[in-house]
Amino acid sequence: METFFKDALKVSKAFLIATIIMYMAIAAYFIPSVEVTPATYTILFKIPIILLILFTIIGFIYSFFIKGKQKFIYLLLHFVSICVISFGVYLSVMLRDFAP
Repeated sequence: METFFKDALKVSKAFLIATIIMYMAIAAYFIPSVEVTPATYTILFKIPIILLILFTIIGFIYSFFIKGKQKFIYLLLHFVSICVISFGVYLSVMLRDFAP
């Protein structure tokens, strides 16, 4: 495990994959066939949001320590993920009182 955290490319790649999995878990919340109860809401929406923010920030920080041409790609992908999260939070705050 020590060698894993010393290799910034592996860590950044793992957190990018985890971020994509969290996005899919959040997207499952919007499938109409899934019955949404308060427990399902917590499992499919609240927990993945917290993990998504954590994974994205850690992956973004580790991307700065990558050496080589792949550094820019990982920085860009993690930055885009941070922008998507920020836009989603912005929309949720702006549209909170809009829905009946």
